[in-house]
Amino acid sequence: MRTVQDPTSSALAGIEALDRTGARRALGSFWADRPCVLVLLRHYGCIGCAVAIADLAPRLAEIDAAGARTVLVGSGAAASIDAFVERHALGDKPVTLLSDPSLAAYRAAGLVRSAWATFGARAAVDYVRALGSGFTSRATDGDLLQQGGALVVVAGGAVVLRRVYESLGEHVDASDLVEAVLGLAARRSALRV
Repeated sequence: MRTVQDPTSSALAGIEALDRTGARRALGSFWADRPCVLVLLRHYGCIGCAVAIADLAPRLAEIDAAGARTVLVGSGAAASIDAFVERHALGDKPVTLLSDPSLAAYRAAGLVRSAWATFGARAAVDYVRALGSGFTSRATDGDLLQQGGALVVVAGGAVVLRRVYESLGEHVDASDLVEAVLGLAARRSALRV
């Protein structure tokens, strides 16, 4: 996994993703007034994404309490969002789910799209590890070759954390996201004093 510091999210800000009703939402609107944790998932049936959500879901309230939004973007159909929310018990969590079947957000974030990242040796190990941990793969609902990533964007648009996943089983540890958001909250508090 590559960690990259990126000074701006302007490439992402104007990209529109679809909510569950098919309405378009500009990604930049989510960090216009407060920080945002933006996680780009592979596709809605991805076993690696199921592992990532299992890690992140218990920490969503903590991220929200620290003053940040969490937005998950998948590459599948907007009509699949509700089933994904139900499958991962996200209905009562402070999280917004969107769909980007055009992959515009993935390209703007500089994420990997690769057959090797999906079917290579590392991906096979990730897949078997997830199966062994009790996770299941579902039908592909989105771009099979697109890998994910995560960003923490401050209000106004500076990216303070960007992770680019290089394999289907890779994801940022939820603790890293919480730590980044808590660090931002501490800086905001210090500026008020």
